[in-house]
Amino acid sequence: MPEKPNKPISYFGPIFWIHLILIVLAYSSPFLVSWWLIILGILILWVQYYFAKGDLITQAQFGKDLEMTFYTPYIEKTGLKINRRLFLIFIRYIMPFIVLALATVWQVWLGNRPFWF
Repeated sequence: MPEKPNKPISYFGPIFWIHLILIVLAYSSPFLVSWWLIILGILILWVQYYFAKGDLITQAQFGKDLEMTFYTPYIEKTGLKINRRLFLIFIRYIMPFIVLALATVWQVWLGNRPFWF
């Protein structure tokens, strides 16, 4: 059973904007940084998930609900019902590989260089 947040949720506070910027950078990373840095980022993210039992920024914004993602409250606020557990698995484990696959295609197969590193 997910833990209920013990504080009011701040949907669009400063943590939201920091989180949003980091997510946009992560999804843009195939064009910004080398594919091997993306692998390193994925590994760091998974270490955080393991030791912190989730995403630290999500926990700061929404509490320690173990099935919460950045997107979950906004999707549920629209009235859509999602399977939180499956969505969590998709965001944590499938999306990083989609980003890495895009980086591999863009950089290795198509021979494009990343913008920064």
